[in-house]
Amino acid sequence: MSLNPLKPWLLASVLLNVFLIGGVGGGLYHWMASAKPVEAVVNQHGLRQAMIKLPPELRRELRQLLRHNRADSQPLIMAGREARMGVIKQLEAPSLDRDVLVAELAKAREADMALRALVDTTLAQFASTLPREERQKLVEALYLRGQAAGRKPQS
Repeated sequence: MSLNPLKPWLLASVLLNVFLIGGVGGGLYHWMASAKPVEAVVNQHGLRQAMIKLPPELRRELRQLLRHNRADSQPLIMAGREARMGVIKQLEAPSLDRDVLVAELAKAREADMALRALVDTTLAQFASTLPREERQKLVEALYLRGQAAGRKPQS
């Protein structure tokens, strides 16, 4: 049997393999070159953003404080959720009872404010243990997103 009929198939196979390897290699290079750090990919805000910017040991400490307050915050979370469900029921009802809607909105607002106060107290407790540089990172992460770019640190 002669190798002449197999040469075109061999050449086509080699070209196809080179093309596939080049495509996979190029795609992998493009993916690796444009990969963004986790912090940039996930649009974090608030405490999550602050925790990303803190060193691991401080991040762990803040997480532990927040977990410690979880038992206190759970009833507030549930009360806010129930009040929002009441708001939804009132808005979906065939006839709207404005007074009940206002009362449900007030309950949700009170639960949210109480939860926020609890988290803020925990944050204040945590911030009181931090050195100035770490407190500055906390401020930038929590309150100065986009505003701190042209701001010089105070001495």
